[in-house]
Amino acid sequence: MNVKIIGSHFCPQTLYSIIKCKEAGINVSFVDLSGSLGALKEFLVLHEQDSIYTAHREMTADKDYVQNGKIGLPCFVMEDGTKTLELDRILGIAQAKKN
Repeated sequence: MNVKIIGSHFCPQTLYSIIKCKEAGINVSFVDLSGSLGALKEFLVLHEQDSIYTAHREMTADKDYVQNGKIGLPCFVMEDGTKTLELDRILGIAQAKKN
């Protein structure tokens, strides 16, 4: 199973997800937002247009968003183009494919 993980090497949740996916035998392609302007642009398009980010977009209007808001990292993109923000979903699919 191959998964693209969009995240940041500064994000503990991203790093944790990469480790858990590799432990589960998932081939990971990591897109580091912090290391590439192109990667950041790719994420911004996804963040502004994909339905998995609707709740995150709505949070930006909250007055405490800058201090407490979340941008939705990591994002997982499966081989078929399906996207999710849920590590458990990715791990569950990987486990099901093994069985």
